Parts: sequence; structure tokens; C-alpha cells
Amino acid sequence: MITFSSSEDEVGIIKSLREYKHRGLSFHIVSVEDEQLPKGWYGGSKNLECSILIGAYNHLHLKSLIEFMRAMEWENPEDVQLIVLKQWESKFRIIDVFPEEQ
Repeated sequence: MITFSSSEDEVGIIKSLREYKHRGLSFHIVSVEDEQLPKGWYGGSKNLECSILIGAYNHLHLKSLIEFMRAMEWENPEDVQLIVLKQWESKFRIIDVFPEEQ
């Protein structure tokens, strides 16, 4: 998962991320608010007020993805996070993509 400020241009962020190559293929990630998904599919009594992108990959090279993301234009880099669950791990890990901005 990738999270970032809701003030960012989500469509532009997704377009930029699709330029990243994972195993020679374009990086495909989907917003939780994608128009192909039912509205409010995630449960709860209100709509999310944040930007979350979701994707699942085998053998994702986190270091190169983070380097790619650091080269992208962000309005609020301090809000950009990766939330990952590696193979054989039992809990998610949160990575601040720009820790120096904290």
C-alpha cells in the first residue's frame, strides 16, 4: 500500500508510478477510490478521507521502488508512506519514503 496526502493529484501519482518497472512490467496499483470499485466497499460508516493505493507483488524490490518514488514530484513528501507485508512476515511494516522530511 502507498499512502500520501489527500491534497496530492492522485491520478497524476498513479500515472507516475506506472512508469516504474517491476520485473520488466509497468507497476499496476489501484486507488481504494477507483471508479471500478463499489463506493465505500471497505466498510465503516463514512468514506475514507485519505489517499491509499493498493497492489500485491511477488518479490517486489523495495529499495528500487523507494528510489523511484523519491525521484517523483510530491507536494507533501513528508506524508508519503509505504505499508508492506513481506513473504513469511506476520505484520505490516510502515516505511516513511522521505524520513528526512519528518
